[in-house]
Amino acid sequence: MIGHVNSSFRRLAGPSPRNCANLIHDSRGFAAVEFGLIALPFLLLIVAILEYSYGNFAQSRLDAVVQQASRQIMTGYVQNQSVGGKALDANQFRTKIMCPKLPAIMNCADLYVDVQAFDTPDYGSFVNATKSGLKPPQLDNSKNAYCVGGAKKYVVIRAAYPAPLLTTALIFPSSTTYKGRKTRLVQSTATFKNEPFPTSNVGC
Repeated sequence: MIGHVNSSFRRLAGPSPRNCANLIHDSRGFAAVEFGLIALPFLLLIVAILEYSYGNFAQSRLDAVVQQASRQIMTGYVQNQSVGGKALDANQFRTKIMCPKLPAIMNCADLYVDVQAFDTPDYGSFVNATKSGLKPPQLDNSKNAYCVGGAKKYVVIRAAYPAPLLTTALIFPSSTTYKGRKTRLVQSTATFKNEPFPTSNVGC
């Protein structure tokens, strides 16, 4: 009975200096606490790496698609294609010529293309107001131009693809809002002169 009273008294009296010292030096549970502190930053870092890598991959593939499509325009392949006896329109050019070249993880519906042809080189209108880069095409294909031009025409083809951003939005201050979310707008441009090929379809 006396021992029980003494034990209760010690609990009411609070921790002794010796018990406090033991608590300070007790390393049990440190691993769980440390994991809890670094788990979220580590996870965000992994997502950021994957996100940044995907953006660079999308840029590389978009460049390749634009280069291949440019070659097909320049040699007259596109101009000689037809559907129902008519030259390819803007949507058919995008879905039949460009989209099949995209990797499976890039959505054709999010590809925006603008193609314009000129008798003489006219590239100044494609430079932005600050002269720090090129203007991207509109993120609305109904507002973009489509004219692949005939033989010996000068052509400018621009393509854009919005890559989603989650954790790296602050790294890209020029990010664009697309369908309600922040995106990194990757874009590619090619300029060239069509070869003197024979064709009856100029695609304009």
